[in-house]
Amino acid sequence: MSTPKYVILANRDHPLYNELKETGHTFYDLHKDDPFEGKEARYREADLVFDFTLLERDKKEELLRILAIQMKAPVVSDLTCLWGDFFIEKFPQIQGAMATAFWAPTQKREVVAKDTEVFKGVSTLLKEVGLEAKEVSQPGHGFIYPRTVSLLINEACLALEDKLASAKDLDTAMKFGVNYPLGLVEWKEKIGAKAVLMLLDDLHHVTKDDRYRASVSLRKEAHLDSDKVQA
Repeated sequence: MSTPKYVILANRDHPLYNELKETGHTFYDLHKDDPFEGKEARYREADLVFDFTLLERDKKEELLRILAIQMKAPVVSDLTCLWGDFFIEKFPQIQGAMATAFWAPTQKREVVAKDTEVFKGVSTLLKEVGLEAKEVSQPGHGFIYPRTVSLLINEACLALEDKLASAKDLDTAMKFGVNYPLGLVEWKEKIGAKAVLMLLDDLHHVTKDDRYRASVSLRKEAHLDSDKVQA
């Protein structure tokens, strides 16, 4: 049986960037590589194309539009921070979606696949970077875990802004009061403020629901994180 050929596109602020780069599969760093350059680009023989990018809605749409034109292989896209149902309907070439941009206390990550072969491919790649694929029926908007924890983190940020408690006290309360594996401030630091903000902003843009309005402090921290990545 031949080894499947995977092509991975990633940007540097994706939390799996370093692990994916070391897998040995064809890898494109979208900060510096153009995967569409040249008629003999390596992706043309791919069995699956994996999109591990953290991009806002418009930029993600543009990338997937180009992928649909340039690549024949099925695409599996990381849609952790976006409205997954919308993208899957708009881009039929997306045969799978995954939520890998949020750190989680377990190694499981939510995955949607249109057939068993695609799910097998996603499972194989995630296993190579130490993760386990957990199949779900649909991505919804931000999957299940990312959407839930982003709301909780935002509430913790609002509590800090209102000086209701210190970060240490908030984390202690969540760990010992409701038995969370981490406090919400610690959780934010593990995930990264940028990914949390991206999901909240997209949820707020689509739903217009104020419960998804990101706190000022989260937005400032996310912008600082972006500056560090670009530096």
